Formats: sequence, C-alpha cells, structure tokens
Amino acid sequence: MNETLSGHAEMRSQMAALGAQLRWGADLSLPVGGDAGGEILVCGMGGSGITGDFLAAVAATEGRRTSVHKSYGLPGWAAREKPSVTVVSYSGDTSEALSSWERARELGLPVTVVTSGGELGERAAGAGHRVVRVPGGYQPRSALGYGLSAVLRVAAAEGVIGDPRPSLEEAASIADGLSGVEGAGMALASELAAAMAGRMVGVYGSSPLTAVAAHRWKTQINENAKRTAFWAAMPEATHNEITGWDFPAGLARGRVGLLALRDRDEHPGVSLRFGHMETLTADRVSWMGEVWTQGSSPLARLMSLVAVGDLFSLELARLAGADPMRVELIDRLKERMTPPSAESSRGF
Repeated sequence: MNETLSGHAEMRSQMAALGAQLRWGADLSLPVGGDAGGEILVCGMGGSGITGDFLAAVAATEGRRTSVHKSYGLPGWAAREKPSVTVVSYSGDTSEALSSWERARELGLPVTVVTSGGELGERAAGAGHRVVRVPGGYQPRSALGYGLSAVLRVAAAEGVIGDPRPSLEEAASIADGLSGVEGAGMALASELAAAMAGRMVGVYGSSPLTAVAAHRWKTQINENAKRTAFWAAMPEATHNEITGWDFPAGLARGRVGLLALRDRDEHPGVSLRFGHMETLTADRVSWMGEVWTQGSSPLARLMSLVAVGDLFSLELARLAGADPMRVELIDRLKERMTPPSAESSRGF
C-alpha cells in the first residue's frame, strides 16, 4: 500500500471512531449541574478550538451564551469579567493555547485544560488546575469527539449548559450509523465529492446551529483534501455575499460548487432565504445539493453533519490523490515559528 492509500485508510479509521469518542466523554467522571455562574471562555486553535464554537452553538439553543478565543493571550474583557477559562489543545504544545493558559494563570482565573498531554498538560497540572486528559494517537482534527465531549462536560459541571450525556449518547449512535465502519454516510459523501470534481467548495450553514458545521466542513476540506474552500452563514450571506458572483463573469458557474447544510429548526426566514438565494444566483454559481441534519437533540444534529462532512473531505482527498494525514505546510510553518533551541510550542 503506498503512502497516500495508507493515509486514506488511517484517516478513515480515525473518522470511524467519532461515536466511541463521544461515548468516552459521556462516561467522564465529572460533576453535572454546578452553579450557573458567569461567562465561560473556551480557548484553542484549529481542530481543538472549534470545540468552543460547537459549545456556543449548543448553549445558544438552551438560551445561554459562551465565548471563544482563537489567538494568543485572552480577550481584553477577561480581566474585568473574570470568566471561567477552558483551554483546549489536543497536542498540549500549541503556542497560542499555552499563551492563553499563561494569561489566565496570571489573572488568577479558574482554568480547566483539555489535552492529551504535552507542555500544557504538565504546566497546568503543576499549577493545580483541572486537567481533563483525552486519549492520544489521533490527528487533532480527528479527535473532535474527545475534545467536544470533554468541553461539554466541563460546561455542564459549571452550570453553563444542561447535562449533555443523553445528547452525547444520541450523537454517538448517529455518528456510528453514518461514519462508523459500516456507516451509511459514505454513499452521500461519495455522491457529493463526485459532483464537486474540479470545483472550489463553498458550504453554507445558518445561525446558530449549522454555521459551525459549515466551518468544520471547510477546515476538513482544507486539511484532508488540500483544497481551498470557504463557508458562510445565513442569513448574513444574503446581505453581502449574494452580490459577489457577478465577477469574474461566468467563472463561478463552472468552477465553484455550493452546498447547503440545513436543519429542521432553522428560522422560517432562513428557509426562505436559502430558496431565494439559490434561485437568484443559479445562473452565476452552481448549487450542488443540500445535507439535512439527523437526530433529535441539537448536538446529535450537529454531529450528523460532522460525520458526513468528514467523509466528504476524505472522498475529495481520494479523488485528488491527496494524503489526508499529511499537513506539510502546517508542519513547515511550525518549524519556522519554533526557535532552534526551543523545546516547546511545537504543536498545533
């Protein structure tokens, strides 16, 4: 088996573990239903940091607000508002996450770290902070189930959201049915990938739920298939992006494909805008299909889109002959960002 085929098989195996990862989080020994207090702030980058976006989407359906920080340090308001901080870094060596943890420590904020180890795990444990250790051995983007379920359990322990364990169990079952070893999601993923041959992929979601799934699809396409992609959220896209398909004239019609991620509980105005936008732009850009959420709870519906999107990115990689396990440019960037003598800040 050549390297690319081997990478494809390994990534497929990691994707098949999504359901098991979510169940792992449901079984975590963390309390449930703490005091509903102030703000919770999730810090992290890439496949780790997106757990904060998923938490925000789930919390919004419960009428709660959470915040996400994807950079160095903490947002300026943190010193005044004193949020509870959760720092997520699968490798434990992400430079931005280490910076966020250090700033939270300086401010004396309550901190939880979610990681498989690395420098972040060591430093947080040494400082007496709560450390939730997730199993290692995965690509960070393929460990979403671990990171997200841990973040949800932490948020529940702090009273920010309700008990997520029933939703995690439902989401795990749906993930098994779609992206598990015998999952049914591959047929849809293959159909969509074949339709996208030679096209740039655009993914549309809607606020508050499916926009985060659209973001996930975009980043999975970037890392797994090595393809440029973009995402946008409804209804905002109908106030600006709808006008952007006129130039270069005719280019987008043959070279860009759009997908819509839909949910049964999307606002009626969003449903209307999806239809009108497709009709009004059909002569300018190609709309290739819709993917609807499956399941009952908001979390399960989100995970149904994640499962299909992951497989879609893998099929795009296969069709392009790309190795989904390799992220050469990220690795080269890390080398440039790491001083020769440094032993830390090497992971994303």
